[in-house]
Amino acid sequence: MKLIICRWQRVAVLFFVLASFLNLSHQLEAADHAESLYSKAASNYHRLYDDPVFASNSDNWLRTIKQFQIVQHTYPTHYRAPASLYNTGRLYRSLFRIKKRQIFLDRSSLTFRKLIEDYPKSKLADDGQFLLAENYGRFEKNKHLAVLEYKNLLKWYPESDFRKDAEKRIQLLQPPHKDLQIYAVEEKVSIPVEMATQRYGGLAEAEDDPERPQVKVTKIDYWSTVDWSRLVINAKSDVRYKYRILQEDLSHPQKRLILDISHAYLPAGMQKKIASNDGLITEARIAQFDKKTVRVVLDMVSLDKIKVFHFKLPLQYKIVIDIQGQHDLSELKPAARSRDVDQPKMKESGPLSLSRVFGLKVKRVILDPGHGGRDPGASAFGLLEKDVTLGIALSLKKIIEQNHPRIKVLMTRKRDKYLKLEARTAFANKNRGDLFISIHVNASPRPRIRGVETYYLNLTSDNEALALAAKENQTSLKSISDLQNILNDLLTNSKIKESSELANKVQKSIVEMTTKSSHKLRDLGVKKAPFIVLLGAQMPSILVETGFLSNEAENRALRGKKFRYTLAQGIYQGIKIQMN
Repeated sequence: MKLIICRWQRVAVLFFVLASFLNLSHQLEAADHAESLYSKAASNYHRLYDDPVFASNSDNWLRTIKQFQIVQHTYPTHYRAPASLYNTGRLYRSLFRIKKRQIFLDRSSLTFRKLIEDYPKSKLADDGQFLLAENYGRFEKNKHLAVLEYKNLLKWYPESDFRKDAEKRIQLLQPPHKDLQIYAVEEKVSIPVEMATQRYGGLAEAEDDPERPQVKVTKIDYWSTVDWSRLVINAKSDVRYKYRILQEDLSHPQKRLILDISHAYLPAGMQKKIASNDGLITEARIAQFDKKTVRVVLDMVSLDKIKVFHFKLPLQYKIVIDIQGQHDLSELKPAARSRDVDQPKMKESGPLSLSRVFGLKVKRVILDPGHGGRDPGASAFGLLEKDVTLGIALSLKKIIEQNHPRIKVLMTRKRDKYLKLEARTAFANKNRGDLFISIHVNASPRPRIRGVETYYLNLTSDNEALALAAKENQTSLKSISDLQNILNDLLTNSKIKESSELANKVQKSIVEMTTKSSHKLRDLGVKKAPFIVLLGAQMPSILVETGFLSNEAENRALRGKKFRYTLAQGIYQGIKIQMN
């Protein structure tokens, strides 16, 4: 018996040694292949800068970029991966200088950011950080973001060779304290000096040509609860704006926000009064302050935090004002109903909880079926995204209500109806949701792509995630890049961690649930991206892409009620732990 055991031990040892040898051999072969690919890309890289004839062909630049991208994507742990990203960022930047196309500068900045995020300990990380800051300052002419990134270099890489240069650039670019140009801010009322500081947003000062045509302000959208309000100013095109908070004094006993939009006008007959005695707002109004300035004034009973940001859609430019504060409920009048979303009848009152975390019970779930009405979303083989998302959401609502009768399930839309992106988040906040689930279906020009992926709001350097965000936001990659810049300021206190955990649970459960069905979904993982529909949500929030309409097999599955119910079951299993 001992002899048999001894023989088996020898066989096991020999097998382990053989497996280790084969694994080492494979690793060496992969390393050699990565080195070979990098050498070819590096050769072309130097040729682009040394050979004017070779450099005159744009395809040679793009081909070299692709070669470096293959190295990093295929061998992300190889020591050449950070250098591949760094070289890619520099090549895109050179292409921008030659072709003057903004998309190349955007990709350069995204690539440098990916280098910093994925390889923070690389000796090239501080180089990428410096060039990222330089992109904003030298080419974008965005002093605020340039200063922000130079300061990040000093904070993250204190021993960097670029330290002295960064300090000099900050001194040159740092705007005066009382006239701080900024895209978005979150302030606390405990710092009155900062709240009173005049802030700028929208177009840069250099772009705000006094001779350009005035921009029409078309509409004001407004939502409010007892401790949160959102006001959205809709304009026809890009504008420059400034705003500040006036503190209480003897002549005016309430806090007041004043926002001025330059080179703008109001159409004749537009209602000037926006709201009165509604939640935090005692009065909100808009008027033509002078021939070239539209002024918005908000008088507030309380103000703890304020966020002001903007984003661009086709033929639209939106300035969003989010306010948080406190209010004595006994003094409240019923809140005005928004005309943009399906409003449920609310029987209970109480302040919107901004501190709920996963340790507390979920009492209200907000489901957001993507798209609707005149916005069909993605489409392929005659199937529309808006129809699929509504079907999944209705099934999910039914499942939750059957299993948890005490939990309220509200939907941003229950029928084929168009909703603005910012109205969906406002609906979730207005109705004091504990979870916000936005349901979508993907599409790709590559028909073989299939699977499920779940997103939460955050910055990203993933080109595919950015492209998807541009599609869902109904905007361009350039506008997405601008939105990422805004997120630099807005994400400090948002529920990133809770949303990330929720996204992982939902993604895992959907994959497990569809494994038992007739169509198993490929696991494309949890990702982050700047989705407008998630921006400003006061609760853990995710966006689920439940498959690809462009994949014929997945399209067939998504047509069936049974598979949609399976997807709803998958989402439910992911959030169920929060409801028990």
